[in-house]
Amino acid sequence: MEDKSWITPPKIIIRKSRGKGPQKLSYWVDKQGKNHLYTKEELVICNILTNLNIILIRSLILLDTLKSMDKNAKVKKLVNQDYTKYKATESSIFNRFIALMAAAPDITFGQFLGFISGNSNPDTLIKIGQNTFKKASKGRNSAVDVFYTSDLLNNN
Repeated sequence: MEDKSWITPPKIIIRKSRGKGPQKLSYWVDKQGKNHLYTKEELVICNILTNLNIILIRSLILLDTLKSMDKNAKVKKLVNQDYTKYKATESSIFNRFIALMAAAPDITFGQFLGFISGNSNPDTLIKIGQNTFKKASKGRNSAVDVFYTSDLLNNN
């Protein structure tokens, strides 16, 4: 089984090299505790995942801000200010989000959650997810909106 421990923000060592200024080494630690230098492709994926995380954070902050702001405030002005800080080159944040997701198609959602949480061991997140699933399946989780139901379920 392939070790995907590299799907985490890189650990970095900066050292002074002779004559050329500082040297930056990005590395990750595998499940056996062995250090590995990132490949170019792995660093590209880490950069893509960081960009996805930034989009999610900014979107969630914007949603929280909209919920708490004065009802007479101009939403368009707030959104435009936040959007211009983002320096997006695409026509919309949604398009940028989708393009970034498509650029890293082999990364699972669980791996992405591990990446953004800074936790290389996904067991904690998996337990939280299992608890959320268990409560939602019993109809006890207010964090999960119910959009789909069925009176006839296949219980196999």
